Amino acid sequence: MPIPVGPPSSVQDEGHHDLLWNVWHTLFHRKSRTPSGPTPQVQLLALAGLLDEAVRAQPSADRALAACGEAAPVTGAEANEASKQNTFFHHLLVRLRALRINDPDAIALMRRASRLISYYQWPLSQAAQLAHGAHEALQVRLNALAVPAADLRELRDEVRASAERACGTDQGPREVDAP
Repeated sequence: MPIPVGPPSSVQDEGHHDLLWNVWHTLFHRKSRTPSGPTPQVQLLALAGLLDEAVRAQPSADRALAACGEAAPVTGAEANEASKQNTFFHHLLVRLRALRINDPDAIALMRRASRLISYYQWPLSQAAQLAHGAHEALQVRLNALAVPAADLRELRDEVRASAERACGTDQGPREVDAP
């Protein structure tokens, strides 16, 4: 699977586009890298950018999971949304695993991020299967899932604060989380 040439359009809002593009470009497309790779600050910023995307996508993913877990039949639009969210979180995992992170502290944060994003992606995969006609036992399992949304937001905030400390800037919260 080829690596995308830039951050997805979902993060191309005015506040983050330049920063994320610079981080993305540094990690994947810069021709003259230093032998040790990106600095720890750049690594943390890249991880924080991916976590920002994951947290922004949580409300839509939660709605898709809830719609597919209902006893009522799932509409075509709900089934498509579950599939779309599953694909989005899968691509986040692919991009996360493609990051060139070699700082031990950042590696630990990346592993934690991978676990939390995987935890979102798996039930979305199950929801998409359910929405497209899987059986009732799958619906019972899906309803029993507790998605760790707060843990993902907490990790994003921790990584963002670490990145800002490493860069010597404390710009406060980047965005307001949706309820």
